[in-house]
Amino acid sequence: MAALTDHAEARGYRSLRLWVLTGNQRARRFYAKSGLAPDGAEGSFEVAGATVRELRYAMRLSASSAAAASLG
Repeated sequence: MAALTDHAEARGYRSLRLWVLTGNQRARRFYAKSGLAPDGAEGSFEVAGATVRELRYAMRLSASSAAAASLG
């Protein structure tokens, strides 16, 4: 996860967002430990007639890294 955030910051991204299945507790713990948190957005979609619910997680990246990348 650190490599991903470093890569995104180096390219000027200011935040990361991802969707995770509501019932995937293992993934949710991993993302929480990595600094992401639910941002309030929820969604759902259907697979083979079953509704699958998901939550969006987000994290702000270092503003100084994003600003430096955009300058140069």
